[in-house]
Amino acid sequence: MDEETKLQELNEEIGKGVSGPDIAEKEGLTPPRSRRPSFGGIRRQLTDDELQSSGINKLLLDILEEAEASRDEYRSYLDAYHAADKRAAVLGEKLNKERAIDVFFGVGVGLGGAILGLSPFFMDKGIIYGVICLIIGFCLIIGTSIGRVVKK
Repeated sequence: MDEETKLQELNEEIGKGVSGPDIAEKEGLTPPRSRRPSFGGIRRQLTDDELQSSGINKLLLDILEEAEASRDEYRSYLDAYHAADKRAAVLGEKLNKERAIDVFFGVGVGLGGAILGLSPFFMDKGIIYGVICLIIGFCLIIGTSIGRVVKK
């Protein structure tokens, strides 16, 4: 089949809505890697004669250098991403520690306050019981307050 007939058939298939990758597959060509459908039917393999051309070699080297430069640029972003990810994990752990300290403090103050509130009831049962409630309540409140100050 001559080139003109082949070109005419390809144009007819494109007119029918056949995409570039379909045409490339039918012709035994490498499927396109770009998202541009206009480049879909272009032959991508180079013959030995084409590879011997110094222009092709220069173009291939230029494309390779561009790809390597892009890769190096993306590596710097990747390194920055990993550093930020580590920092976020460390800060998340610190935040969890802060929450635990706040819960510890809240429970200690709540229990200490409740025991202090019960001391008048226990004073009626016996003076020693009321004093013990006061001591335990104050110890809980003061202990959790000191623990919070030390841990922060």
